Amino acid sequence: MSALAVEAPAAPVWGGRLVVRTAGRPLLHVAGEGITAPAMPVFTVPLECESDTERAPGVRPWEGPVTESGICPACLRSLRGEPEPEAPRPVPAGIAQALPDPDPDRRGRHLWAVPDQPTYAEAPLPAEHAERPITWSAWRPAPVLSHYDPSCEWCGDPAHGEMTSGRQGHPTSKTVPLRIYLARRCTACQLMTAYEQVGSDLQTIAHHKSRAPKDCNR
Repeated sequence: MSALAVEAPAAPVWGGRLVVRTAGRPLLHVAGEGITAPAMPVFTVPLECESDTERAPGVRPWEGPVTESGICPACLRSLRGEPEPEAPRPVPAGIAQALPDPDPDRRGRHLWAVPDQPTYAEAPLPAEHAERPITWSAWRPAPVLSHYDPSCEWCGDPAHGEMTSGRQGHPTSKTVPLRIYLARRCTACQLMTAYEQVGSDLQTIAHHKSRAPKDCNR
């Protein structure tokens, strides 16, 4: 009877040794040095992982294919002279123990440093027009209009931006008549245009050009 029947080149650590199978278990074991196949089909022999004959399990010779993955890890460690793995340390009941931090998930991803969003100086409103001062109200969110794209025409920021209104003169004054002004700005790149309301039209009186790159927020 052949000592080993292999489907791939056998590792030298169990070459020439009898390979046996424990009844009812899938792992194969390597018999102790000098052990040969007996006449009886079931027997108890010392194994590389258990040299005590009184504690060795009942086995039978194995004549099938042998691969390293199918052999008892303890037998392989004994043949190679490797130490036994460290036994897990028991944790006393009732004592909380911190778990190690999990490794970061890098599957299919690259980590990139994201720079801070650049900020730009607030667009200045015109302080006067036609040699007369303009009184402006505070900036407020621009109203949302249906069927209208609120994206900034310069940087492409999708926010609705802000609007404000200003006035000059007085409605009852004959020397300084009332004038209404409107202004709109992008809060991302500070593109701003101010208008004077003339009847139902808006006439541009000031334009603050953005310093942001073109289409930088699209």
